[in-house]
Amino acid sequence: MAENHLEIGKLIAENNLYRELSGGQFGIEIEQHRVTAEGRLSRRTYPASLGSRTTHPYLQTDYSETQSELVTESVGSFEAARDFLLQLQWVMRDHMSGSETIWPLSMPPKLTADDLQWVDETFDRPWMQDYRDWLAKKYGSTHEIITGLHLNYSLPETLLEKLFALSDEADYVTFKNAVYFKLAQQIAAHRWLFVYLFGAAPFSMNDTDSRVPRMDQPVRSIRTSQFGFANDGNIRVDYATNLADHFNQIKTHIARGELFSNHEFYGTVRFKGREDYDDMLQHRVEYLELRILDADPFDPAGISENALNLIHLLLLHFVMSDREYSATELIQSDSLANQIALQSPVSPLPNKADAMTIMSEISQLADHFGMRFNDGLSLVAERILTPGKTPAARIIATAGTPEALQEWATELGNQRYELFRTEHDAQFAELFGTGQFAELVAEAMVVGIRVKNWTRTDLTLAVDDHEETIQVPVPLATLFPERYVD
Repeated sequence: MAENHLEIGKLIAENNLYRELSGGQFGIEIEQHRVTAEGRLSRRTYPASLGSRTTHPYLQTDYSETQSELVTESVGSFEAARDFLLQLQWVMRDHMSGSETIWPLSMPPKLTADDLQWVDETFDRPWMQDYRDWLAKKYGSTHEIITGLHLNYSLPETLLEKLFALSDEADYVTFKNAVYFKLAQQIAAHRWLFVYLFGAAPFSMNDTDSRVPRMDQPVRSIRTSQFGFANDGNIRVDYATNLADHFNQIKTHIARGELFSNHEFYGTVRFKGREDYDDMLQHRVEYLELRILDADPFDPAGISENALNLIHLLLLHFVMSDREYSATELIQSDSLANQIALQSPVSPLPNKADAMTIMSEISQLADHFGMRFNDGLSLVAERILTPGKTPAARIIATAGTPEALQEWATELGNQRYELFRTEHDAQFAELFGTGQFAELVAEAMVVGIRVKNWTRTDLTLAVDDHEETIQVPVPLATLFPERYVD
């Protein structure tokens, strides 16, 4: 069990801190492949018209040159983060070549030997070459270009400060780290629920991934199963005791040569802050990164507003829960999550009673926030009561074989490309508005200038510690010449 038991939920309820609880900072990261109109990985390298990947805060790539990684600013709600993500996706599409489209699935498209050779030989981030070589040897390229979606979440500082004042703890940094560890433990213990609600990877289109066995029937999520983005069985890192112990487990595996670095830890949750774990312990965790979501092909952003609404409510529920889990219980929970990931997408939950209890509890919690979480409550009820409403089940109802899924995803990407092409300006106006700063914000996203605050009358932009607030448009090259140096 975690040390220094914290009854955070009790403190929030007794002191009516629900208003403070509902705030926080939110961000979204998503990986998406650029593909051709035929559903093949694009042969084009990363768009040179976008800012440098060594410094860009929003637009990066991962293992493959085709594997774009979009990272939103930290904003005041998941809905605002999704809006930011849609803006970044517009910018990315606007700088893609020819008829390139965005692949809508987490599992990569059908790969040929030529595709894999191109992925292996084409890589333009030399500062990451050693790590990439390690991954290529250990996991293989087909496996490493599986993509996903991460959510970043931090609790409101005002809430943490009030809770600290109400607690018996003596050190704020230690207290805050313990609160985040408690929340991470709750998320890890309920990995099974996220897999069921949001799993969307029923097939692999490739037999070149040595880590994915042949499957004759669709499953809920290959990606979140033991065959997906998971560390080897000898890598044991849990969320059972405390943050320092969690970090020490990862550092031990690195020291043994079993992990390249902390970036290779594929846990349910990562703690984010300082890069060095010892520094993070001293200076505090800044936010959590949830790593258990497949891309939803039915939503152009890769995740819907209703899903984000539900996830936010679940996070609040986990903050309020004062139950703790032992290492044994967390192992059992991981096993359950893997079982659910490898179920038929139309199968009911094996622990449906547990899900119904959570649904009842979050419904009661939502009463403290008016109608804010109604959409999330509707979504969880729909999916728990009717497995056929879950994303994986909807996918196989549309495309029941890997071949059909390849064809459907290709056509979906082409339809979205055509919509972007024909409604280019209308989409820009819908996403960026028509105000005085719209074009400036889009340009900032292209070259890699942070958009920290944007209202009708003010725009705050930043590059590292250099920050500018303007009331009228000013050429960005004048404000930030460092981003325009050849």
